[in-house]
Amino acid sequence: MAAPSDPLASLPSGVKLLLRSLHNLIPEKLTETNYPAWSLNVQTALSANLLLGWIDGHEAAPAPTISKNDKTVPNPEYTSWTIVDTQIRACLLAVISPFVHKHASGFTTSAAL
Repeated sequence: MAAPSDPLASLPSGVKLLLRSLHNLIPEKLTETNYPAWSLNVQTALSANLLLGWIDGHEAAPAPTISKNDKTVPNPEYTSWTIVDTQIRACLLAVISPFVHKHASGFTTSAAL
């Protein structure tokens, strides 16, 4: 049986570094009064690392499954996309205030958040 491919291998360049340091690049957490400045900082950081597409919808989720040899199998591109999206969402949750955080439950993608 072949070993499963590493879904992290196809991540965009810079993704790991950005996701580890996003909270340091955003000087203030999102509050009910600072959205324009906060949004500009987040969008700039994501854009500089080729990740803005997950937020603005240009990097849409691939199909969760594909057909291979007449069988439906998990789509490795979907797995990679989901990993990046989940990491971005976790980073966004880390740079919002507790007041805003309580309104963020139930969002399942970074774009929805």
